[in-house]
Amino acid sequence: MWTRSQTVVDGKPVSGDWTIFRNDMPVGRICYDPKQPGIAAWAWSVQQDPNAGGRAWTEEAALSAIKDIAMKPGNAAA
Repeated sequence: MWTRSQTVVDGKPVSGDWTIFRNDMPVGRICYDPKQPGIAAWAWSVQQDPNAGGRAWTEEAALSAIKDIAMKPGNAAA
């Protein structure tokens, strides 16, 4: 089951930042981080692969990117 929880850093919740879990195991993060016009506002990253990350135009697209990578054979979440 996929769930999310607001990311907490140094005991404080981070606004617009979510940790993504699969079966209660953290697999990635998404963060609303608008840079400037023309750049996708949602940043995403996957914990199993520090090189796996990017930007997406919508929250749903960011979640989808994390799920696609996390579910590949050989990843801990698969």
